[in-house]
Amino acid sequence: MAVKRETRFWKGRRVLVTGGAGFIGYALATKLAAAHARVFVLDIKSSLPPFEIVPLGMRKKITYIRGNVVSKKIVTRVLKQKRIQTIFHLAAESIVDRAHGDPHAALETNIKGTWTLLECARQLGVSEILVASSDKAYGSHDKLPYQEHAPLKGLHPYDCSKSCADLIAQMYAHAFTLPVAIVRSGNVYGPGDTNWSRLVPDAFRSVSRGTTLNIRSDGTYKRDYVYIDDAVSAYITLAERIAKFKLHGEAFNFGNDRPLRVMDALAHIRRVAPGLKHRISNTARSEIRDQYLDSRKARRVLMWRPRTSIREGFRKAGEWYAAYFSNTW
Repeated sequence: MAVKRETRFWKGRRVLVTGGAGFIGYALATKLAAAHARVFVLDIKSSLPPFEIVPLGMRKKITYIRGNVVSKKIVTRVLKQKRIQTIFHLAAESIVDRAHGDPHAALETNIKGTWTLLECARQLGVSEILVASSDKAYGSHDKLPYQEHAPLKGLHPYDCSKSCADLIAQMYAHAFTLPVAIVRSGNVYGPGDTNWSRLVPDAFRSVSRGTTLNIRSDGTYKRDYVYIDDAVSAYITLAERIAKFKLHGEAFNFGNDRPLRVMDALAHIRRVAPGLKHRISNTARSEIRDQYLDSRKARRVLMWRPRTSIREGFRKAGEWYAAYFSNTW
């Protein structure tokens, strides 16, 4: 029934996914194409990833446009020429260490890119817009898990950029009644993630190479781990309900409500890849020790909940990485 509902809503709908060549963006674009949407991707990368996340032939149904979301000229042209109805804004510098090393680039992409996109959407008229925020937007709080009403006070470059982008989205919704809603998710993992600085892909890569995984923290940092299919479901479910439920300016947490320490995550990975070796370097910088979300609002308002257990998610991820490393792309 859910598939039929999605297909009815999305069939023929003209959708833009900024950052659609990235991990979550590509999975989202693929899912939307499978639901018969007209999917356009705007990204600064040279092309979409060379692999299919699932072998459904959806990659060829996605129209790729290379360009920078901070350019008002490019964004305006895409929205006009492609007659975009729905926007999923995921274009961002998403790697914490890179943001720390080059804060100017991270702030420009994550903040300016957001207000540029929203201003263009305001001027041209778009049916619904989703902005990808993050659990990092909350910054450090003594009280956990984070709830949506908690203040946004990111103090490190990446965290601050997400706090600002989140607030800008809320401003456009409240000041200009722009139909925008905000996604705050935990750590998304699963097939298609080739950002090797992240724990899960780096762990499976280490196993494939027979090398030792370097743990930058002390192994006790606690996070949500959300499987990619559940994250994509969160975006699509929220987009379908922005207008119907009058969710302009609303933010939603999407987590699994079962946070894991780094060492707990490694234990799950070892069930799939028992040869995993690691060492603790404890060199992490610009990272908050514990961050995890209260997702009750998403369950109550959107009827969303994660469908993939941690054990199943890591098993599926392990199978995908085994296939990935056995192929030459």
